Amino acid sequence: MIEKEYYRLDELEKRFDLSFSDVLYLVENSKLDLAFRLADNKFIIGGWAKGNSFIGYASVKYSGFASITQKDQLILLSKHKTNCKYFWLLNKDKIVSANYDYPFESKTPNAFLHTWQPKQPSDINWDKIPAKLFPKEQEHTLHSFKNAMTNTFKALGAEQSKPNEYEKEFDARIPKVQFYSEGINFELADICILHSELVKAGIAESKKNIPQEITPPLTIPNQTPKTRSDDFYDLLIRLVGAEPELTAKGYWRNLERELDDLQEYRVFDKHNLLIEISATHINWKDRSGKPKKPMSFSSFSNRLTKVRKELFPNNNI
Repeated sequence: MIEKEYYRLDELEKRFDLSFSDVLYLVENSKLDLAFRLADNKFIIGGWAKGNSFIGYASVKYSGFASITQKDQLILLSKHKTNCKYFWLLNKDKIVSANYDYPFESKTPNAFLHTWQPKQPSDINWDKIPAKLFPKEQEHTLHSFKNAMTNTFKALGAEQSKPNEYEKEFDARIPKVQFYSEGINFELADICILHSELVKAGIAESKKNIPQEITPPLTIPNQTPKTRSDDFYDLLIRLVGAEPELTAKGYWRNLERELDDLQEYRVFDKHNLLIEISATHINWKDRSGKPKKPMSFSSFSNRLTKVRKELFPNNNI
């Protein structure tokens, strides 16, 4: 399989034996961040100040990977969709068309920005650059409603009383404009998991540690292995020989799927040895039908190690 910079959600189980529930667990425990590919979006980049206030540095265009808040990640994984307006841009070199002039009519501080402090992306030391989608400025909805009512009374020819001091004070507190952004909608199919994130979580090996020379493909010896302990050993021979690079957990899941199949359609369990598989043990019988001692996961893993050494004595699997 080719080495990738990132993987889609549906690739993880086959490549890394990582289920959807595993991904959810890792995100819940801040061990994995989901990423998303963005194309030609306009942002205000900046930094967060105390009190959750945002300081703007520049307006920019960006195409590259971005991450979202953990809260939005969990909403996406649980509800299968989310809408995001706040991001961390992961590829600083993909930031273009930076403009350092303040881009809005509303003075700071306002609901969108606390202040404006121009700064070039090259002067930002963070690996992840905070960013907010560039918003639209529009008349505040309360002002729009008030103006609509005034125009309606005028059209009807009704007399309007002058506003009292309380109304004037209330009106003065309402901003003339408000900021609006539609956000970006994401679904499960939009999720990307960066290889670097899998390395950080201890799931994948760093590409720096992977030897660059070409290794010969794995081959299964033609001769029958010398060691044989019981019928389950023959089952493991077929299982490992078919997919040599799986983990013990991956083989366990393959047997669970095998157990769900009708006996005549089983691929590896040709003698219908499997009786029941729980989270911790495999109940099985030999080919004559005699029940055997339940096999724990640790015992299963040890057997796999022996089978690997028997099948591939010259390969580091």
